[in-house]
Amino acid sequence: MCGFVGTVNIKNIIDREFQEKRFKKASLFLKQRGPDEQAVWSDKNSYFLHTRLKILDLKNTGSQPMEYGDYVICYNGEIYNFQDLKNKLIKKGYRFKSSGDTEILLASWICWGPDILKKLDGMFAFSIWDKKKKTLYLARDRFGKKPLVFSVLEKTISFASDIRSLKEIAYAGKIDKLAVESLFRFRFIYEPLTIYNNFKKLPAGCYLKFSSNGIEIKKWFSLNKKTNFFLEEESKKKIVDLTTKAVEKRLISDVSIGVFLSGGIDSGIISACLAKLNKKIPHFTVGFKNQGNYYDEASSASKLSKYFGFEHNIIYLDSNKIKPQIEEIISTCDEPFADSSSIATYMIAKETSQHIKVALSGDGGDEIFGGYRKYMAYRWYIFTHIFPHFLRKKFGASLPNFKKNFFSDKSRKIKRFLLNASSDFNKMQINFLDQLSNNEYSRLFGIEKTNLEEDIFDDNTEFDDDLNHVLARDIKFSLSGDMLVKADRFSMRHSLEVRSPFLDKDLVNYAFSISGKEKIGFFKGKKILRKAFLEIFPEKYLNLPKKGFEVPLDKWLLNDLKYLVNKSSSNKVLDSLGIKDKKIVEIWKNEFFSGKSDNSWKLWTLISYAKWAEFNRFV
Repeated sequence: MCGFVGTVNIKNIIDREFQEKRFKKASLFLKQRGPDEQAVWSDKNSYFLHTRLKILDLKNTGSQPMEYGDYVICYNGEIYNFQDLKNKLIKKGYRFKSSGDTEILLASWICWGPDILKKLDGMFAFSIWDKKKKTLYLARDRFGKKPLVFSVLEKTISFASDIRSLKEIAYAGKIDKLAVESLFRFRFIYEPLTIYNNFKKLPAGCYLKFSSNGIEIKKWFSLNKKTNFFLEEESKKKIVDLTTKAVEKRLISDVSIGVFLSGGIDSGIISACLAKLNKKIPHFTVGFKNQGNYYDEASSASKLSKYFGFEHNIIYLDSNKIKPQIEEIISTCDEPFADSSSIATYMIAKETSQHIKVALSGDGGDEIFGGYRKYMAYRWYIFTHIFPHFLRKKFGASLPNFKKNFFSDKSRKIKRFLLNASSDFNKMQINFLDQLSNNEYSRLFGIEKTNLEEDIFDDNTEFDDDLNHVLARDIKFSLSGDMLVKADRFSMRHSLEVRSPFLDKDLVNYAFSISGKEKIGFFKGKKILRKAFLEIFPEKYLNLPKKGFEVPLDKWLLNDLKYLVNKSSSNKVLDSLGIKDKKIVEIWKNEFFSGKSDNSWKLWTLISYAKWAEFNRFV
């Protein structure tokens, strides 16, 4: 894993002395992504800086920026099939000095151009500068595991792995109002938006070409849209084989490796695959003492680890442990980010980075195989017609919204279903993602919500399976904008690389050849995945109820972190956001502190923005 920042001016000669000062400041934000090495490369029209975290090829032969003929690369990621590509390139006459994947990636681009992207098996973001043709390419992996932001002004393009780094070398502009809307509705800022008007994220599965002719962005990856005839036994075997291979690929490393283990199915299946491969590597779990069974998965994770014979380490969290680090946790992201489970991700990354440099994670399993509870709602939607919409809404609004115990949690899920269910899958998907009602939003900001269906659901080629189409939209929207951002930013803050076997290109392609109904049941998700691993995975763990990777945020904000709620709802913060009706925020607080409604997610969004604004001197 690494970080990089660069600029290219097609027309004018780069002032090296001036760039050195700017890039020196930019490098401070990239050091955590690459603490082992730092280097620069420049010519008349370009200036690049790269920071390196050594995972493969620990010698300096893998240093970057790397030059090969007329080309220079800055690269962040891992290419798992680089040895296969290397063998093919050697047959074509290429010769290599290093033993890692960077040189192979660059030579592959020289040989095959953008067509190589579909052959790459891994996670990546990179820039390639063609000195002779004065053309720059930027590219990102299929699902957006690694970040890449850019800014274009006339004949100059600037880019970086981190928004804060980019801000040191390019003009960011004002806060983007649509980005603020995204944050308060979805708790993250979706691609291609950033918090600043002048900066954009290169969307996942796309590459960018910049030359004297201007900028061109092309989509190079699309999910499989055609399902195949389903044969259960064949599918079960194929899923086990592909998942095991995906885990095995991600074991390539010249440094220590471990596993993030929850009590859920996805990370447990990774453990099962490791046991099958006879690979004994340590496991790490987050636990919450005295916070209720809803959050704490340490016990089931410990039993599962013991079943497979792995060393197991539990990191227990509570507000006393979190409070001294909360400012650092919130400031980890380069733009406001309000997924509170990032607290747990930060803490487990911090603890595990003292023991390992690479961790396997179950990220992506829910989106690929339909694991989230909300997906079952799409199977049940037909029954919503039995009751008129106004009755569903009235009854749903009357139900409690808490996770205090088994019954309140069940009630909360029924409430969510009744309020969001619709025969229009597009509308229902937006409803499940959106945390603010139309009335709340319009009173807060004085404007109506933006119709985001075109932004989120812009795939012109229809899937032949409605449920797979729902999964695909979540992969594009919330996986790339939320889940993978959380995994990358909060692990790389501690120079820890996270790898996701469930996002293996071959496994994902096969999973989307299976109909949604074989993956999502009326009462449980991941139907075919559970069946596939039944023979090598203890059944009682396969049938445990779904739990999100959440923290007891409500309890923390009611007690030790209460001061954050009051500080973030000050007039100064609300004015900076352009809040029109401040009474809405007071209603959130009163309902929350009186126990009437769990508004912790809404308040945490406000806290996340307020802290970011404070760090960046907007308040």
